[in-house]
This record gives sequence, structure tokens and C-alpha cells, in this order.
Amino acid sequence: MKRLILQGISLALFFLSTSSYDNNYVEEIYKWKRVEYENLPKPANSLVGPYRYYIPENIDIMGMGYHSASGLMLVAVGRLRPGTPATAAAFCAKKYKSGSSPKLWAFPDYETNALRDSDFYNKLNRRKRKAANSQSNSDIDGRHYDQQKLTYQKPETTFLASSEKFRIISVYQMNVDEKCHRVFFVDVGVLDYFLNGTNVIQKPALLVYDLPPDGCESRKFRLIRRVEIPDRVASHNPFGILYTTIDYQSENCDDLYLYIMNFDSYLIVYDYKRNDFWHFTNHPTFQPITAESFFVYEKTLHYQLLEGLMSVALGYPDRYGDRTAYYLTGASTAQFAVSTRILKDKRKSLTHYNLDDFRLVGYRGCLSNAGKMAVDYTYGVIFYAERQSNRIRCWNMNKPLNPDNLGVVFESDKIQYPLTIFKDSRGYIWFNSCRLPVLVFTNTSLDLNEVNNRFFRIKVRDAIRGTVCENN
Repeated sequence: MKRLILQGISLALFFLSTSSYDNNYVEEIYKWKRVEYENLPKPANSLVGPYRYYIPENIDIMGMGYHSASGLMLVAVGRLRPGTPATAAAFCAKKYKSGSSPKLWAFPDYETNALRDSDFYNKLNRRKRKAANSQSNSDIDGRHYDQQKLTYQKPETTFLASSEKFRIISVYQMNVDEKCHRVFFVDVGVLDYFLNGTNVIQKPALLVYDLPPDGCESRKFRLIRRVEIPDRVASHNPFGILYTTIDYQSENCDDLYLYIMNFDSYLIVYDYKRNDFWHFTNHPTFQPITAESFFVYEKTLHYQLLEGLMSVALGYPDRYGDRTAYYLTGASTAQFAVSTRILKDKRKSLTHYNLDDFRLVGYRGCLSNAGKMAVDYTYGVIFYAERQSNRIRCWNMNKPLNPDNLGVVFESDKIQYPLTIFKDSRGYIWFNSCRLPVLVFTNTSLDLNEVNNRFFRIKVRDAIRGTVCENN
């Protein structure tokens, strides 16, 4: 994860508010001081390349997704530092009590998640790591990857194939599809060790797995599809890919478009039915705003993060089946929108669209920088996970977007850095808290005496109760 510039403490422009709003309906479901894996296939102190196989003080849960039908919780542990046995993982939520610390197991298995000595020692990756380490702190933003492009084999698509033919290198987020009982995620194919350089292992790829109702017991998951993301839409900066949004066109599980956001300021569209990619890039609304890119974490860590396009939330379909795609950038408090009619038209990609097809919706207000959004269609509300303000907020799509029309769902120091928010099929909004800035912006490790990761949930009706979001 790059596209960032470290700055000294003196560059901070603002401080976090100390106020809080403790919503009694919010449940703290799981929490971890130390993330542990069960049934590790290797001793924790064994080496993979120059690093220990398992380093708990380097492990931070970035993403999650819940499959209600099986009780399976999927998690993503991005490999931002060494010592992560499995980047794609899971646990059975129904086996753990509220407030506990579930142990993870590799998804789909440890072999698929395995790293090798050659990932660190072969000639190509060693050269790439040296190039990454030669960048000054003022230039560590991922551009070295663009300057030294790799030559890859022809992109490969695998349907209903064995997972033994490939590996999963690093995953940042999970997107559970409860309509068709499967999970979507992108393996960026890169070990983006900020303190130790960048190792390019393989091409970024979209993976789709089936989630059977007995998945918790069997731990057997069928690979539905693995497709490499072509160079023409992803080679610029694959490790900027975080979130995906599913846009169904009918009841057919194959009839969908997937929107894949890269915070290096472009949006990839994948036509699942036709197995085709294109992308939109270079639009001004996809870009970070420098003046809004300075952040403070836990009141002491000051940094600059130049994140562009982060996530997309879809509004209601019109009579033609098109929706408003609301989107935001990480280094901005603005909200923008474009019709999915534009995004779904491959001919409109690159620069073959009108600039005014992408429009400003409004501004969310001070300290409202967010990464991920979630939508509830029963009440017509979008929820925001705000990483700068330690809060979850909501907006009713029937109202103008401005600070007066955003309600506070939850605000607490327990939310250090929420990277994930989603709604499950049972009407709960889930969100998390992690310690990502510590791993990316400092030389220190996680303090295993403190709670580093938390999962929360709240019913949608309780989340908007008493806020401006519940009034039409």
C-alpha cells in the first residue's frame, strides 16, 4: 500500500476531536490483542526467506466479510510486513462468543497462501526490492513500479480449477456476496513491505470462491474463477487496489459488473459475464486533494496520505437498470457520483466520456475522510467508515449531502482506523478497527498488550435511530 509521503510531526494540519458518541446498540463482537492462527503447518520461528514465518506483532486484520448462511467470517490480513502465514483467512463466527478472540485459519488453505524462499531471493525480486529501497521518503508513492514495468505472460483465466495452480500473495479486503453465496477478492500479487521494500511476485488477480452452507465444518471451498487483471488496466499500481463493488444486472449470478477501485486514481470495470476488463482514469474527481491529505492517528502520529479513488456505493436502479454510483477519494471530504450507464459502457472508458458525466454531490464536512461505504436500501442510507474522526456516520440519499444531513452512528476511541464497513443479509452493519498506520508509518510493531483489532455490528434501524438519517 503506497501512494503516500511521510512527513514530520510539524506537517499536521489538525487534531482529532476528543468528543464521543457511545451508541448503546453497537456490539463489540470480537477483539484481538494478538492475532493467532490455528494448525500452522510450520514452526513459528522457522524462516521463509530472511523472515520468521509467524510474527504476531506484524499482523493486523484489515478487511472482513460475513456469510450469514454458513456463519463464516472471512478476513484479509494484508502482507504489509513479514510474518503473516495466511493473507486470506477465516473463522467460524458461530463457534465464538461475543467479546472473544477467534483463531484464524487459512482460506482456502495454507498451501495456497504460502510464501517461498524464492519470493525474496530470486534475481528479479531482489532488483525490485533494491529499487524500492532506493526511493527517498519524499518519493515512496508506488511510482517505482510504473517506472520499471515487468514483462508478464499472457493473462490467464481459470474457471472451476484447482487452487494448487497458483498462490495468494496479499489480500487487503474481502467482498462477500450473500445473494449467490460466494466471496470476491483481489490478490495484488505484491509483498508491499513498506519498511523492507517491495517484492513483485505475480500478476494481480481477481478470485471468486463458492461459500457452501457447510463451509465452516468442511473447510472446502470451490474456486469458481480466477482471472488475472490485464496490464492495460492494472500494471500502473496494483497494490493500490483495495475495495470492490458488485453491480447485478439480473437474477443470474453471472450477470454482473464488478467495480474495482485503485487509490492511485483509477476505476477498473470487470464484465463478469463476458470476462472483459476496462478502466476509467485521469478524471479530476478521482484525484487526492493535497490540502486534505494530512492526517493524525491517535493524536500523536502525523502523516500525509495521498489516496485517490477509494470506494463506490450504488444507489437505487432506475427503469433501465442503471444506478447512481456514489464514490469518494481518501484525501478529500467531497462526494461524487456517476451513472453506472457510463461505467458499464466500455466505449466510454479512458477519455471517451464527458467530464460532466462525473459530478459533485456535496461535502461531508471537517474530519470526514473515509475509505469505505455501505448501503442499506430499506431505509435508503449510506454509511461511512471515517478513518480520521473515529466515527461511523450516515446519510439519507433522499436529502442533499452536506454536514447538517449526516448523522453520527458511533464515535469512540475504540475505533482506531476503520477500513471495512458492510451490511449483511440479516440487517446488520459491520465495521472494524485496526492499527494500519502503525505498521505503515512507523518503525515500531503492534503492542500485543493492547487491543489492536475489533469487529463491531449494529442493526441498521438502531444505527439511524434518532439521527437525521431516519427521516425521509
